[in-house]
Amino acid sequence: MNRVVLVAAFILVSASLAVVTGCKDSAPTTELERFIIETNKVAPEALTDTLRSHIRADGSYAVYASYLMGNHFYGAAQETAMTVGWTDGTVNALLDSAELYFTAAVERDSTFLEALVNLGSLWDDRSEQMGSRTERDDRLAKAEMYYRKALEVDPLDEKARCNLGALYLRMRRTSDALAEFQTVLANDPRSSLAHYNLAIMFAEAKIYREAIAEWELASKYDPDGDIGDRSRDNIKIVHDLMNAPTPDNVK
Repeated sequence: MNRVVLVAAFILVSASLAVVTGCKDSAPTTELERFIIETNKVAPEALTDTLRSHIRADGSYAVYASYLMGNHFYGAAQETAMTVGWTDGTVNALLDSAELYFTAAVERDSTFLEALVNLGSLWDDRSEQMGSRTERDDRLAKAEMYYRKALEVDPLDEKARCNLGALYLRMRRTSDALAEFQTVLANDPRSSLAHYNLAIMFAEAKIYREAIAEWELASKYDPDGDIGDRSRDNIKIVHDLMNAPTPDNVK
């Protein structure tokens, strides 16, 4: 699942990702991917009971089932928030359920990277809810903590590091955000997610030509995906912004 955070008055968005539940088109290479494929074969009306049955058991399937249940509630929270906003009571209840299952997965396996990343993303989303500045800062701190826990498991994980960089960008910790994106690109120069977020940094600083260059790279490396689509949309927006008449030229 994708999560986005608005960072400007127009439609530019900073992209960060929660771990998706689907698998790539290639053959599954991990036990989690194989478990996801098997659960996808279950009829939708029976899926919840199947996952809960796995959760009550021991072993890795209990961990994976908790994770997928968390994704179910988290996806519902994100979808609902698009309509009613993050402050809605229903959204908060769905986030509570998602947190419960993600936490259960991590308690059974403290190195379960995917659940740690999603807990970070969940608390990042919760920072959009109503509350005092202290409460908001506490939520952001929890998001950072979970992203860092994920990076302790795998320092090269693209999603965890880009999500952390996007979080820093929202917090106006620009140099810290830049360091995270550069770390990703040092390991993988083709990371569309890192290039996309670098473009957001440049656009916020009104360095539009560099922003366009980074979005062009993001589009190149993700031509058919969501990030590529957003990059092309934002390139058009910035071109229009650059070509718009200045107030002195408007009659």
